[in-house]
Amino acid sequence: MLLANMTQPEAQDALGRGTAVLVTGSIEQHGGHLPLGTDAWAALTIALRVGERLEAPVVPISPVGVASYHLPWPGSLSISPYTLATLLVEVCEGLASAGVVRVLIVNWHEGNSTAIRLGADRAQQKLPLRVIVAESHVITNALFPDEMEFTHAGSMETAAILAHDPTLVRLGGMADGAAIERATDGHALFRRRDVFPVMKDFREVAAEGWYGTPDSITEERAGEIIDAVAEHIVSAVDEVWKSLAERAPEAGGSS
Repeated sequence: MLLANMTQPEAQDALGRGTAVLVTGSIEQHGGHLPLGTDAWAALTIALRVGERLEAPVVPISPVGVASYHLPWPGSLSISPYTLATLLVEVCEGLASAGVVRVLIVNWHEGNSTAIRLGADRAQQKLPLRVIVAESHVITNALFPDEMEFTHAGSMETAAILAHDPTLVRLGGMADGAAIERATDGHALFRRRDVFPVMKDFREVAAEGWYGTPDSITEERAGEIIDAVAEHIVSAVDEVWKSLAERAPEAGGSS
């Protein structure tokens, strides 16, 4: 379902159905056992499953996300929130001109969330389309809280890479991670919804760069979990579209 793999006539037909799936992730350190592109590959593998179910073309916006707090580790890359938001708006311009009126963004990186909201708002104000965001990492943890720990480079992200390409998981290179309890408490500080600091350096969470139990998930189970996440997104998107249609203001407003 990748738009880039389609011919122009195929793309025109696919986009003409009105829905497109965009992908956002990150290229950042995930210890010695997972690839730098874990977030990008996780989002993509889920998005492809979603796109197949929705019969909608899939468009990765950028494999690089907003991840400046991982830059102390060489290999990590980052773009500014403004850049990501602008990419989103400009990609949506092309999609809208091809007939897309519904955009679903599948994200797997907390650092992108604010920029996605900014870009989505600008796109919706400028173009005749609506945007829905699926935070796929949040969904994965919510559906399987006992298996998919909300850590960094732990079981949840290992599952996503196992479902994408098992050869990219290198448990033999796994070095000692941070203590799970201490790192979880540290991460929770930045995930607070009331009063919270803005993350500057991931070493404030885990000096080692990662924490969790990446060796607790099997390839077979990983595939089942990622498929369930895709099914959940498709079901939830259908509910949201219907609710938006029912709540849409009448043209011209009330008299």
